[in-house]
Amino acid sequence: MVAGVNTARRDAYRMLGERGYRADLIGVAMHRPDEPGYHRPDALVVDDWR
Repeated sequence: MVAGVNTARRDAYRMLGERGYRADLIGVAMHRPDEPGYHRPDALVVDDWR
């Protein structure tokens, strides 16, 4: 199973790691201005990167 999550969502990223998920594809999301916006640490969101 593949799950996508932005590392800015620290809790979601940590939870996936605790369940055995590992990085397979690493990307970079750059936003201007450099503010949390959509990728906030408190958001428990799993992205669909298909």
